[in-house]
Amino acid sequence: MAPDVQVGEIQQVEQSSDQTNSVNGMGIKISETDPVKGKEVTTKRGTRPPLNFLAILNDANITLDTSFPEELCNQLYAGKYFVDKKLNKNCFILFARKLYIGWSDHSKYWNWTKEKDTSGEDIEVAELLEVCWLDIRGTIQTIDLSPGTVYEVVFVVKMKDKGQFNYSVNLTIVLPRSKHLTRHENLNEKPLGKWIEIQVGEFIMSPENVGDLTFKLDECSSDWKRGLVMKCAIIRPKSYCALGT
Repeated sequence: MAPDVQVGEIQQVEQSSDQTNSVNGMGIKISETDPVKGKEVTTKRGTRPPLNFLAILNDANITLDTSFPEELCNQLYAGKYFVDKKLNKNCFILFARKLYIGWSDHSKYWNWTKEKDTSGEDIEVAELLEVCWLDIRGTIQTIDLSPGTVYEVVFVVKMKDKGQFNYSVNLTIVLPRSKHLTRHENLNEKPLGKWIEIQVGEFIMSPENVGDLTFKLDECSSDWKRGLVMKCAIIRPKSYCALGT
């Protein structure tokens, strides 16, 4: 999506969302049952799914299982595109293979391996062996995010070895109109051997932020860096529960 999308275009998407997201035509009423715990939950969703969810799943060539309401809920609550159950907002995951990782195609510098996700699925992750030029980045089209929502971008990583230097990284969000938001994080302060979330930054899904959004983690110096394991990046509403909570 080009960065110069006009305000009217996002308004048109909002106005047409009832028709785009309608599940009445499929004879489905969205279940209020938590598909993971099997318990009744109270949410703000009511019976209407979030903005543009059918179009997102169709674009990703995902076949909808409409045989049972809980099966549709499973598809909305899990995967590369998922729905925040409490806030009824669109969220996205970019796993390591979908990110640009500098030198990741060289086995001397990065090792690709698999680890079990919480769902039991094997997830391919990238383990940093050694590089001086650390550069990891991803891009999403914000048109599929929920309007008027404060989003955050986080990297899910694990530290295996911090090395003998000050392991500090730059974290940047580049908004559609080229505005840069940068912060710094000292990875020396992070625990070893467990998955943690590193926040890149926050932004509001407003009309001026419709377009391509880039987020990155980098550190370019003569110091050799090692021991970082990259699992994924998550784009989600700010009030989403943090990993492990």
